[in-house]
Amino acid sequence: MKTTMLVGILLALLTLPAWGGDQGKASQAALSKEAKITMEQAQKSALAKEAGKIQSKELEREKGRLIYSFDIKTADGIHEVNVDAMTGEVVEDTVESAAAEAKEKAADKKQKKNEKAAPPNN
Repeated sequence: MKTTMLVGILLALLTLPAWGGDQGKASQAALSKEAKITMEQAQKSALAKEAGKIQSKELEREKGRLIYSFDIKTADGIHEVNVDAMTGEVVEDTVESAAAEAKEKAADKKQKKNEKAAPPNN
């Protein structure tokens, strides 16, 4: 009985990364349905604020607000420009320090590694 329970617990723990990866995709789809403007519209607003090359973009909920977040490489550094997903208004424009940028890249790399390691759901 104890062995069966232990095997069940181990199997449940091994499937958590796969479930988490699907949750992220499902969460993004749900967030997209909530947004009033598209990623493309938000991107135009962000680039109008800070002309440069987009390094990364995502839709996320931050401090209770649904936003599109863009990292834009400009001549004076990386700007994080956040655009309200409901109104299209630029709500934040900050220059990221090299340390903050490195930390964010490391977290993104770790997340991608975890997603690749997750077994496919059939």
